[in-house]
Amino acid sequence: MTTEYTSVFFKKVPGYLLEKRKQIIMVLFVSIFAIGFINIFKPFGSINWVHKGMSPSLYLAWSTILVTIGMFVVAISRLIMYAYSRKPGTTINNLQYAIWVFVELLLLSGAFTLLAILTGTGPIQDPVEIYQNALQNTLFILFIPYLLCILFFSYQERSAKLKELMGENIGFKSSTLISIRDSRGVLQLSVAKENLIYIESADNYICIWYLKNEQLKKQLIRITMKDISEQLADTNIVRCHRSYMVNLDLVKIMRREKENLFLELGVPNVREIPISKTYGEQVLRRLVPIS
Repeated sequence: MTTEYTSVFFKKVPGYLLEKRKQIIMVLFVSIFAIGFINIFKPFGSINWVHKGMSPSLYLAWSTILVTIGMFVVAISRLIMYAYSRKPGTTINNLQYAIWVFVELLLLSGAFTLLAILTGTGPIQDPVEIYQNALQNTLFILFIPYLLCILFFSYQERSAKLKELMGENIGFKSSTLISIRDSRGVLQLSVAKENLIYIESADNYICIWYLKNEQLKKQLIRITMKDISEQLADTNIVRCHRSYMVNLDLVKIMRREKENLFLELGVPNVREIPISKTYGEQVLRRLVPIS
């Protein structure tokens, strides 16, 4: 049982939680929830901030400014998280994500405590007591909308995958299709194996070149060449160069030019594909089997 819990903690956090669009939605939803919560329950003794017994309209304006400042801190935190998650070879696991959110909670509670001390009226309160109260209320303000967002995003992701599975199994023979998934495991393209021409590297993306209605098309997908090579290991789409994979079924000519090898495909308007020394031997074995 302990091992299972440990594996969950160190499992990679779902990719949809790190998407820029999802991060923006979460910050906006938390902001709206926080404004509603503060105006209904008036936590942290905030009704006495600035001056005692402020009017509801003034309190609404003040609480909106307060939440905006707090969400600005969260937005910066999420921007850092997004940038960090996009670094090559970087992964964020569930434990790291939870710690990140907890630190956000501590920072916001500290900011609310400081604001309460600086702007409060009446008898001076114990800062520790104020912080404990701020921590409790901030936890409630953040936890509920965070949880609702995560559940909603999870529902969206599951629904999308269900539609993918339904689409894959309606009117198609899986043996004739090559499916390409991105770095999050989401299906991005299914194409008949005879129509997939070659794959080209583009930093942390790949460019899929394929035929559609006899026209050459391309699609950019976020995944590395290493990962797509592993994904297509059981197909005849093989790595022939640091920047290229090619459909060997379409190779018509292999020629040597000085010390370099090139593959020419029987497809109009498609460039010749180079073979590097690193991958030359495995390509030759596939093209010219030795009995």
